[in-house]
Amino acid sequence: MSKGKKSDLIGKIIVIALIAVFVAVGIVSMVGKRPGAMGGMGGMGGMPRGGASAAQTAAVTVSAKIMEKETIQKTVLLNGDVVSKTQTSIYPDTSGKVSRLLKQVGDSVKKGEVIAYVDPSRPGSAYVVSPVTATVSGTIIQLPFNVGDTVNTGNALAVIGSLEDLEIKVKVSEKYSAYLKPGLPAYVSLVSAPDEVLLAKITSISPVVNTSNRTQDVVLSLEQHHKTIRPGMFAQVRLVVQEEKDTFVVPLGAIRSFNDEPAVFVITADNTALRKIVKTGLANDNDIQIIAGLEVGDQVITAGSVTEGLPVRVAGR
Repeated sequence: MSKGKKSDLIGKIIVIALIAVFVAVGIVSMVGKRPGAMGGMGGMGGMPRGGASAAQTAAVTVSAKIMEKETIQKTVLLNGDVVSKTQTSIYPDTSGKVSRLLKQVGDSVKKGEVIAYVDPSRPGSAYVVSPVTATVSGTIIQLPFNVGDTVNTGNALAVIGSLEDLEIKVKVSEKYSAYLKPGLPAYVSLVSAPDEVLLAKITSISPVVNTSNRTQDVVLSLEQHHKTIRPGMFAQVRLVVQEEKDTFVVPLGAIRSFNDEPAVFVITADNTALRKIVKTGLANDNDIQIIAGLEVGDQVITAGSVTEGLPVRVAGR
């Protein structure tokens, strides 16, 4: 072979070799970019490590509540006083100065027993004391006068009541008068036991509104007697003014607005978010009643930013 032909052959071989190298590099590069290739996500068939599907990886974590029929209440916070249901005021038979007190607040007393003595005498007159006796049996719950104080026949020298039969009196604004009815529940807290909640219910309602403060007097009875409660104690009362039973209830944060209508998102069988238009009712500080639009067993999304059709997963499941 001549020298010129030999040089041409070598040049062709070099060109072919370079082309082969470039093709091989391109193939390797393309294979390396595939999801299932070595050095990529790893795993068989393009699955992410851990076996999770692409849909599961993209799902938004949410909180949800399964719909069951329950009760929703709207309450109003009031201040009240603990009083004895059966309390009697004891009056002196004559005016004068209190000369002796034989009983103290908290003492038991029997009907006919002397509680105190009143001296009705005046300068220059004979010293004759008048006894003040109990007209009923019970416990001294008020004794507003001290020895030396002047009283008259219109002053209650003592109040006798029962420590076992107690009730709570509150004043309710007239704007809630339409909702008041006997039997409505209330939740009572006392300063002496702030972490304990006592159950009570309305037993009587004044038929008139006080014109000076625009309130109605309401009396509550405690469901159970508690030895720590005493007449005269201050009570904080959360009175139920509206109540709806056997209904659906969701947190206020679950309600969205769609075309100026209230809506919620529920979780479908394939774990996606589905918007439902609903009709709402009674609401309180935390929850709201759903009158229409939901069914028993619906999973309502209560927390999480979602849109229609978005894959979701419930936290903790």
